[in-house]
Amino acid sequence: MSDQTEEKQPVTSITQDEMIAIQRRLQKQFAVAPLAFSTDGKTFSYEAPLDYAIPAGSYVQIEADDETYVGQVIEKSVEQREGPQLSINVGDALGLFPEGITMDRATVRPRIRYVDGQGILLGKVDLAQLAPLQSSDVFQNGVISPATPELINLHLMSGTPDSAGLDVGKAMHGDETNVVALSARGFGRHSFLCGQSGSGKTYSLGVILEKMLIRSQLRLLILDPNSDFVRLPVMRDNAGLAHTSETLAEFEAVREAIRVLRPGAQSDKHRLAIRFRDLDRHEQAIVLQLDPLENREEYSGFWRLVENLGGDDVELSDVLEASIKDTASESRQINLRVRNLGVSEWSIWCGRDESSCISNLDEDWRALVVDIGTLGLAAEKQVVTLAMLGKLWRQRSERKPTLIVIDEAHNICPAEPETALQELLTECVIKIAAEGRKFGLYLLLASQRPQKIHPNVLSQCDNLILMRMNSVSDMKYVSDVFSFVPPNLVAEASHFRQGNSLIAGPVVSTATLVQFGRRITEEGGSDVPATWADSARKN
Repeated sequence: MSDQTEEKQPVTSITQDEMIAIQRRLQKQFAVAPLAFSTDGKTFSYEAPLDYAIPAGSYVQIEADDETYVGQVIEKSVEQREGPQLSINVGDALGLFPEGITMDRATVRPRIRYVDGQGILLGKVDLAQLAPLQSSDVFQNGVISPATPELINLHLMSGTPDSAGLDVGKAMHGDETNVVALSARGFGRHSFLCGQSGSGKTYSLGVILEKMLIRSQLRLLILDPNSDFVRLPVMRDNAGLAHTSETLAEFEAVREAIRVLRPGAQSDKHRLAIRFRDLDRHEQAIVLQLDPLENREEYSGFWRLVENLGGDDVELSDVLEASIKDTASESRQINLRVRNLGVSEWSIWCGRDESSCISNLDEDWRALVVDIGTLGLAAEKQVVTLAMLGKLWRQRSERKPTLIVIDEAHNICPAEPETALQELLTECVIKIAAEGRKFGLYLLLASQRPQKIHPNVLSQCDNLILMRMNSVSDMKYVSDVFSFVPPNLVAEASHFRQGNSLIAGPVVSTATLVQFGRRITEEGGSDVPATWADSARKN
């Protein structure tokens, strides 16, 4: 009979696949429960399984003590700890081996991996509203889960109670109903928008400007170095597919109040050209590269010529004519300087019978797009910008609220100005950044490289609109300057897709991850189509 009995052979080892199966089974059996706690009624900490869908920046709901709290995840990391020591019969307990094969009992200590994180509490649900939190709102072992779209909206809709809402897109970790509306009043603080090439920076800036036009009464002065906004008055053919008829009607109502200034335009109202006298005397000397110490005789001779010609109403052509007639040696040097520098040949100067585009600042408009992108020389762009900003600053006592939009701001107010003209322009922007708000002058700067913008300008910005950025040093710099923004959310920018953004500051109630929506108007400077990448082989 013993000969007929089939003895089970003990297994002395298992394969790698079998070991993986054991670990997976134990991980599932000893998974961490999704629980949160708060000790101060302001923040919360939590643990959750690895596959729990609550990424950094997303919204959660916490059920604790018969209350429902809404929060936002700020930090998230994967942690690991050892589980309890187990003694198991691997074959019988886990069913890993074929019938008739056993394995001796084994002692194992599973590794338990889980998500550990922290966040901020946004409010407590009370009668379909998000009520403010009290110091008594502390809890233990609250069940945490992704917030429903309805709860996300309770938070988003509480962000702009006393200001026009600029609906610029959707919450990244919500659904189509979770519209993010920026506070128009929040743009009464200086703002900085940054993102690398291809992040959707210019497109998204256009979305903000369009909504500012139709949802507020703030004037927009747009210094446009790449001709990206020259078609701001032109609606897209398919705008009706992404926007309501009411929104399109609102834009149509302000469209005629948008002016685009371009070189060579036939109408004085739209021609980008200035007069030499639009600059003050110090600015004129800088344009001619006259230093009061290094060029003492020429500098003094220049002022003498200007005074003899009548002072403030003098044009550059008048100076040239007078320098020829004047017998003083420094006058001849001034004539040679102007001609050698080629300043008199610049395309930005008005003709005899033309009016200066600076006069637009005295008139009524909603948006003034200054197309400096079509000017040939960097110095010409800087002089036009200086004339515009200088005029605004001299008119500051009139207190006309104006949002000054400076795209490619690192060229206008660089961290290290390379010329006297660039230094003068940077000083002008620094002055507006430091003192402009009390006169109704607000900055919205846009750039790919935050470290190239002068720190005395950037440090005055209270709003951050951060798009995709891969540079570790740039993200660290942004995090240092905008220290009120959670560093973990800034780090998310390296994973952003086109149109994704982190927005923080007075324009939102809390730091918010946004997917920008569709434009109403056409872009002026879109990329060249990449048809060159198509296969040359034709079927």
